[in-house]
Amino acid sequence: MSAGVGTTRACVVHEFRVEDWMLLSRLSEDDAKALWAAVLDGSLERPHVFRDNWRTLSARVVYRGEDLMLKIPRARNKRRWERLLTFFRGSDAARHFRHLLLMKDLGFSAPVPVLAAERKLHGSVIDSFVIYRYLEGRPASANDAGAVLSQLLALHEKGYLRNDPQLANFLISGAGVHFIDFRLKKPLLFRSLARCRELIRFLSSANLSEAMLPKGIRSTPWLEIAKRLERGNAMLRRWKKARRRK
Repeated sequence: MSAGVGTTRACVVHEFRVEDWMLLSRLSEDDAKALWAAVLDGSLERPHVFRDNWRTLSARVVYRGEDLMLKIPRARNKRRWERLLTFFRGSDAARHFRHLLLMKDLGFSAPVPVLAAERKLHGSVIDSFVIYRYLEGRPASANDAGAVLSQLLALHEKGYLRNDPQLANFLISGAGVHFIDFRLKKPLLFRSLARCRELIRFLSSANLSEAMLPKGIRSTPWLEIAKRLERGNAMLRRWKKARRRK
């Protein structure tokens, strides 16, 4: 009998090729291919579908008695410019897999990656998905903002941004704060400005005051520049939304 996903090894990542797909996994080759096949033939039980639209499929699935999360970035797989970028950086699914591993190395809590798969045509990715362990917890609320902000600032100290820093993209459990639905970025230029912009987005998404930020950040001129840039972006988004409606 094949082993389940519980047999993943701590730091060993394998690459396997099956048909025109490339698999990136911490499972054995047989188990990785079996899980890949279960995704493609739709045999995975889906007790809870969080999102299923043209942009993404995000669902809790059960495989060999274990709870996992399946994510298929449909929009990213189809956009022409996204496909062009995959010539140089691989699929969104593979990057998500590696970022989950990196978070553990950095000392933060995030879901454990199990499998990433990508299919290429003429060198660009045309299909992909990622699977990681389902993480128990509740979405962060305003009462958890201090703990979440502390973890976000600690990530910034490591030189990374998490992208899309909304409270809903953090889980809270007895073990603390967990990062979910993130893509790590490491800005090379204007790092202080990039960090301040992410902090402004976080505060704005939760209707929180700047008083929560450390004094050293509140007094930096980068914070004021970040606020102006974010206000400009908000106005641009509203204009685009109104234009689409027309």
